Amino acid sequence: MTAERGFRFVFNERLGIRLPETDRDWWMYPLHEQAEMIEEWERIKARIPDRIKELEDEINAKHQAISEEDDWDRVCELYEEYFAIASVINDLNIWAKIEPGLTDKPPVEGEEDGYGLADEHTNREKE
Repeated sequence: MTAERGFRFVFNERLGIRLPETDRDWWMYPLHEQAEMIEEWERIKARIPDRIKELEDEINAKHQAISEEDDWDRVCELYEEYFAIASVINDLNIWAKIEPGLTDKPPVEGEEDGYGLADEHTNREKE
């Protein structure tokens, strides 16, 4: 994917996957570019379950450490780490459900577009 086209996929450190970065609304991209983005997104999305499994293994290790820890301050730190990982898993599950479709029509005002690469999630990751 090239930046000249106005879209690219950028690695997100927190989630451990590449996410779409666009410079305009989904429907404004030519259909052939949408198809390219969808193809790349499907490749990325196919790896999300493996990433979630890695994080679940980390959660299990944190849970074990919590159950064995006597120092209350350390238990609190472990819980913070545990919940941060759980938040990443939650976000990955949301991204895994993104199913963009091809369209050259703008969304109807007041309705969610439902066919793009989730601008609201992309914007959330920038915060």
